[in-house]
Amino acid sequence: MQTRQIEFKPMRIEGAMKVSVHLDAQGNVAGAHAHVLEFRGFEAFMRGRHVTKAALLTSRICGVCPIPHHLASLKAVEAGLGIEIPETARLLRELMLAAAHVADHILHLTVLAGPDILLADMPPEQRGLPALIERYPGVVKDVLAARKAAQTIVSALGTQGIHPTTGVPGGITQGLSEPARAHLLEQARKLKEKILELGGVLVPQIEQSIRANDGLGRLSTCFMGLVKGDALELYDGLARVVDPQGCTLAEFQPAQYLEHVGEKVLDRSYAKAAYLCSSEPAGEMVRVGPIAQINVAKSAPTEHANTFLQDLKGRFGGVVQETLALNHARYVALVYAIERVEQLLTDERVTKGDTLTPVQYRAGEGVGIVEAPRGLLIHHFRWDDQGLITMANIIAPTTVNSYAIDSSLEAVAQRSISAGKVDEQQLEHELGLTVRAYDPCLSCATHVYAPDADEHWVEIIDAQGYKRWI
Repeated sequence: MQTRQIEFKPMRIEGAMKVSVHLDAQGNVAGAHAHVLEFRGFEAFMRGRHVTKAALLTSRICGVCPIPHHLASLKAVEAGLGIEIPETARLLRELMLAAAHVADHILHLTVLAGPDILLADMPPEQRGLPALIERYPGVVKDVLAARKAAQTIVSALGTQGIHPTTGVPGGITQGLSEPARAHLLEQARKLKEKILELGGVLVPQIEQSIRANDGLGRLSTCFMGLVKGDALELYDGLARVVDPQGCTLAEFQPAQYLEHVGEKVLDRSYAKAAYLCSSEPAGEMVRVGPIAQINVAKSAPTEHANTFLQDLKGRFGGVVQETLALNHARYVALVYAIERVEQLLTDERVTKGDTLTPVQYRAGEGVGIVEAPRGLLIHHFRWDDQGLITMANIIAPTTVNSYAIDSSLEAVAQRSISAGKVDEQQLEHELGLTVRAYDPCLSCATHVYAPDADEHWVEIIDAQGYKRWI
């Protein structure tokens, strides 16, 4: 027998992904990989741009989650210049970020993962938005209205919902008037009601999906996410790493990330893979995202989210390792995000006080970290005395999850394939369930440029095969 490779593409996620399963000469699984097929190169072409443009450029990395990139870049520049922004500006930025989490999570739970969860009794090839609309017309209508409401909040602060322009080093250029705050608060409260109602439909179906696919893609890993004290956090706080039992391994400030997180360029993908420096690439894996947020925190600082968080932890013995439970954790994160939006809009400081502080530019280096919907996001820049960027490094959540995604896919394949016998339709279904649980964002992940590497390449594939262009 010869070795064999089974490929599935494209998968229903954000971006163009190929999944490959490799069989050895005996027909058993030798490995599985998720391949990012897009090439972007943001870290390379940001060099030479003025540091004031970093937040505008990086928000173009992704149309699904531009807000986290925008804010992580700003925090990196401000850290390098030693700037403390006004409290009102910080609250407005967090409000924009929390609203972006709402819009992102609700999109994934319905449009991307939703068909697998809500239409589980249908053949995989029939699952999709049209079938979802037919079976759950009220839910789809509410979801679209909810996403629009969340994007309205983002637009009110960023001038536009997709690529914001108001964040600048030193604060934010657009404040919030008292009438606008009152209007957005009313909208946020209605939105919270809709999200809690959605949970009544979605959460039981998520739990049923976990039971029906017990152990699918299950891993035992470390987790990394932001905390403030022991509570969930999106904008500030420390990055915490916990082991598979939930014990804290490390807590670090943004500037210390290189002591804890390393990266490796992969020969099979236009994306890097991140790992814990203490374990090296082949050692202990680390995951980020909603499941990590649940596992690194002991509580959520809002009422409903904390109830859901404690319930989820209780179901899985304190540390949630089940890969398909990512969808359940994502609903908890969604509830926290909308409740945090409501909290911020009831805070009088969001309409009072300065939103900008003066900035004096000089050579510097800084790191900014925020919690993106898919997990911890790190931006690291270095610039010269003219303010021109000389080094840019971006570690996106999908980059951190890269090794875990591959390991989950391999576990799925191993339980489905033996001695070369495989139901490819069922395998594609299970691989898709697993990949979509992680909610990978390939636009964010394609940062193949490594600052210290001497050589980089792009593959050009033609009808006769491929040739490598250095």
